[in-house]
Amino acid sequence: MDWDVINSKYPSKLDASTLTKDEWRKLRTIELYDYLPQTTLEERYTYTDIRDAVIELNYTFFGYIASHKFINNSSISYEDKFQSALLHFMEMWHKFRFAKKYRTDLSFGVFFKPRITECMERELDDVKYSLRRSMCMEVGNQLGKHWAKVTYDDLKHVTLPPDKLASLKAIFGSMYNADLETHALFIESDENYISDLEGFSDNYDSLVDMLVHEMCVQEKKLEDSDLLNLAMLLDIPFEKLKQLLPDAEKKLYDQIQFKLAITDTFATE
Repeated sequence: MDWDVINSKYPSKLDASTLTKDEWRKLRTIELYDYLPQTTLEERYTYTDIRDAVIELNYTFFGYIASHKFINNSSISYEDKFQSALLHFMEMWHKFRFAKKYRTDLSFGVFFKPRITECMERELDDVKYSLRRSMCMEVGNQLGKHWAKVTYDDLKHVTLPPDKLASLKAIFGSMYNADLETHALFIESDENYISDLEGFSDNYDSLVDMLVHEMCVQEKKLEDSDLLNLAMLLDIPFEKLKQLLPDAEKKLYDQIQFKLAITDTFATE
C-alpha cells in the first residue's frame, strides 16, 4: 500500500503525535469511510483504494476473528479461517457507515464481527448452516431466545423428539450420554490431580470476568493496546475497561492462589 498516494488523495485531519497506534487506526478508518459517497452501495464498492487501505489498517482484526471463531470442522486451520474472514469482509466492506441502510454509530469491529463470523460459519462448518439454524430456532422459540444464542445447556429445558435432540447434541459437538458413560470406563486419570486451569472458561457475567478471561487467553497482563482492541471490538469505553482492570488483576491473582492452595493440599508426597 502506497500511503503517500492514499494520504494525498484522502488527506487526514488527525494529529498522529497525540494518538496511540490503536487510536489512530480506529479514527483513520472512520475518516477513510467518511470519504465514501452516500449515493449507492454500488458506487461505494468502486473505491477499492479505500478498501485496501482499510484492510491494511485493520489487518490484525481478521486475525482476531480467525483465532476466536470456533468452526465445527476439524480440517479447517487458522489460515483457512483468516482467509475466509478476509474474503467475506471484501464482499461487504462498503456497507459500513452507509446511512441509507445501516447504523453509523457502530464501531468497525462491532459492525463486522457478527456479519463476518456468520458468513464463515455458513462456508466452513461441517454442519450445514441452514440445518443448524432451523433446529436451533425450534429450541429458541420454546425458550424465547434468539436461535444464535441457543447453547447445549438449553437442551435440558425443552421438549423435542429424541432424534432431533440427538442431532442437536451432535451439532454442539458433545458426546451422547450413553457414549460418554461407556467411554469413561477406559479413561485413566490421577484421582489426586486438580488442574490449575479449572474454573477458567469462556463464560463470564461481568466486564471484570471478561478481563480475567482475556488475561488467561493471552497469558499476560493486559496493556493499554489490548484494552483499546477490546474497546473497539466490543464497543465498550476504554476508560471503563481501564478502571476495572485492577479489580480483574486482583480477582485473577486470588483465583490462582486458591487453585495453588488446593493443589498443594491434595498433592501426593
